Amino acid sequence: MSIMISPKLRLIREHNRIYRYILKWLWRIQGKDAPRAYMFHNVVDTPEQVYSQFAITKESFERFIRYELQRGQKPMDAETLKKAVDTPDVYKNHFVVTFDDIYDSVYTNAYPVLKANKVPFIIFVTPSLIDAVDPSSKHSMITPEHLKEMAGDPLCIIGAHGMEHKSFRNYSEEEARRSMKESKRWLEGKLGKRVEFFAFPFGRRVEVSRTNIKTLSRCDYSCGFSALDGSLKQKWFSTCWFLPRILVDEKFVNERCKENGV
Repeated sequence: MSIMISPKLRLIREHNRIYRYILKWLWRIQGKDAPRAYMFHNVVDTPEQVYSQFAITKESFERFIRYELQRGQKPMDAETLKKAVDTPDVYKNHFVVTFDDIYDSVYTNAYPVLKANKVPFIIFVTPSLIDAVDPSSKHSMITPEHLKEMAGDPLCIIGAHGMEHKSFRNYSEEEARRSMKESKRWLEGKLGKRVEFFAFPFGRRVEVSRTNIKTLSRCDYSCGFSALDGSLKQKWFSTCWFLPRILVDEKFVNERCKENGV
């Protein structure tokens, strides 16, 4: 039996498709040397544990970081990132590493690599996921102890990801504002670090409305991130409240590193 899709949902999906197409087109003509944000989720131990594009092995993660550094790319801290968003042409060949949700594997597998190479990184934390188990992969989310230890490292930048990992499009404007503000306040209170960056859960136009993006601009953040491919140079199109990020998965690493012999 076929499922009827409402005209409104069809329109939202078409909007998301066109939006992604434009970002990819802009990436091809503007992305070569532009500053960019890379997005990761779960950094697993073995290839057998790669259950989707949102999981990458720790070997591939280390390989990718090594590849970026060897080809002369410069990692960004929080202050450099804010400048790169405002003046992307000044910060060519710069990148920032980001993680969403946060799996405990970020602490066990990714953090040692980043620390050894002195690469700053942003963790977009959802308070309701702390010390939980991902029902789809059965993998553990970050423990309070590991989160606190990472937060104490100057390399670690704390970002907000909403109080719960839900589609913001389904919130009322007041509910969205409350989640944005409360997640920032909660993280700052628990971890003792200023929270300046926000990433929308899921991060596509299907899950994030224009109203959500405008609401974020009024919630005392420096900028916000989507989950759609592109560079920071495309701020003029996306605004600084829905900045593109590049999802790095096994396919991306294999294609990029193989071309350059890494």
